[in-house]
Amino acid sequence: MAGTIYFATYPMPLPTAGFQALLEQLPAYMQKKVTQLRRWEDAHASLLGKHLLLTALKARGSADTLLQLRYSGYGRPFLEGNMDFNISHAGRMVACVVAPQARVGIDVEQIRPVQIAEFKRQFTDREWAAINNAPNPVNAFYSFWTCKEAVLKADGSAQHGALPNMDVTDKKPVVLDGHTWHLHEIKAFRDYACHIAVDKKGVEFNVEEVKF
Repeated sequence: MAGTIYFATYPMPLPTAGFQALLEQLPAYMQKKVTQLRRWEDAHASLLGKHLLLTALKARGSADTLLQLRYSGYGRPFLEGNMDFNISHAGRMVACVVAPQARVGIDVEQIRPVQIAEFKRQFTDREWAAINNAPNPVNAFYSFWTCKEAVLKADGSAQHGALPNMDVTDKKPVVLDGHTWHLHEIKAFRDYACHIAVDKKGVEFNVEEVKF
């Protein structure tokens, strides 16, 4: 069983005509959300994230469109059927992971200076010790943080209160509300930390760049 991560970077804004052409391919309510975003980086992430999902659907021969998107009670988007997806963005990159017959979550974070002490309460004692004893504490922080966020995004219940008790020190499977999540580190993105959480064991992930 294999999943795929589709990603795109946008080091600078797309030409206006190109951005508008992509925007017009989205349902009206999505277009409105994109245009309401103040920062161009956020608008590009929202727009390109949807197009990465469309790329994934087309690659897998799915007849689904963005109009078939449904939302859980906690606002997690999903499609009916046996393919799950999740989108994450940071800095000037957006990634969409798709997985057949599995529930999946992805978190991407740009590695940049951070006051890690401000996040101490979100980690277990073991994690905090591992972060501070690591050769590069900032990299360790982002590694653990993306693990935790990927699990929450896969679960879809927005249980941020679960972070302090979720230990990912050894990157072993994590249990949340009776569901087991397997963690995968994705090392394909320079200057970004990325992890995937999936509820099936043995899923492998390919990485494909999409240019717009």
